[in-house]
Amino acid sequence: MRPIRAAALLLLSIAVAMGVLVGTSASVAAVPKVGTACAKIGKKVTTPKWTYTCVKKGSKGAVWKRTSRPGPSPTPSPTPSPTPSQGNDAEIASLAFAPTRGMERPAPPDAKEVGPWATGMAVSSSADGASFPVAASIIDQAGVPNLVALPDGRLLAYFVSWAQRNAMAVGINDRGTWTYYRVAVTGFETNVGGANGVDPSAVVLADGSIRLFWMQPAGSPGRSQIYSATSKPGSALGVRFVVDPGPRLDRGTMVYDPTVAHCGDAWLMWVNAPEGVVFAASDDGLSFVEQPSPSGLGTAFPWSAACLPDGRVRLLTSSERDSGVPFVGSIDGFRVDGGSLLPGSALPDAGFARLPDGSWMLAYLQRMP
Repeated sequence: MRPIRAAALLLLSIAVAMGVLVGTSASVAAVPKVGTACAKIGKKVTTPKWTYTCVKKGSKGAVWKRTSRPGPSPTPSPTPSPTPSQGNDAEIASLAFAPTRGMERPAPPDAKEVGPWATGMAVSSSADGASFPVAASIIDQAGVPNLVALPDGRLLAYFVSWAQRNAMAVGINDRGTWTYYRVAVTGFETNVGGANGVDPSAVVLADGSIRLFWMQPAGSPGRSQIYSATSKPGSALGVRFVVDPGPRLDRGTMVYDPTVAHCGDAWLMWVNAPEGVVFAASDDGLSFVEQPSPSGLGTAFPWSAACLPDGRVRLLTSSERDSGVPFVGSIDGFRVDGGSLLPGSALPDAGFARLPDGSWMLAYLQRMP
């Protein structure tokens, strides 16, 4: 507090303690008596409770009139920030849906292999991130899982929901309770029938925003691009996004399954393409430039990325031989960080996240019963 403000508050408190405040129009020797004569019409005397005004009253001339002073306005209580559930109810209730159980939407007629119509998503926890136990499915007809942990402890699981017409969705775990929402992107149509935006990959920005990357077919047949949108802090964080103009990566061919890491100042992206794994880097998370992949990964393709406290990146990968193998490193190179993390029932697609307390969570797919 500045000294001049402290002095003013001290003088004010002394005046209140004396029981009399002096108005700007007069000084006070004594409190006037109501109805007695006064000398100057308009003169005022104030006390903490009353205002005395000299007014003209018929043949009596000028007399003192008393009116009550409004009490001090109570200090408004700060408006409490809505809890995630309150905010979700207020802003994104229209996007909510119940957890899918079983075959709520049939598989496509030409389905030839396992897809989101036949897999459920399970979430498993680990104290050290070295292994994860088998867990029950939290939602069926889900694919391409990706996890994000927020500083307040909430866990966001992005996935493709076949039951919601193959649309991007997010499950939010707040204090142990999962709620599910369709992802909404303002300024971009992600749900356009057979060309839906899919393969979500999310990162947390320094200001608490979430940036979501996805693949979307665009232009001529056989071509797709990587786009992104940003969700600002608030009760709709992670559910409602505003598109970031332009594509993040456009190679003029098919690209899919983006995995994006944002650790420290580094922005790293891996995508699949017809010829194999493609790597790109960025200074701002918006303009990615293709370049040779960091050493040490070989043919491994990252499904998921998480940041370590020292700024390095931990990747969850698959290759022709192994699924769920972790790597640790940076743009300068990676090394293997143990064996497969996947539980026995897991299919080769998963996402992990490191929580603020140092523990880990894994979202993985398993065949529906």
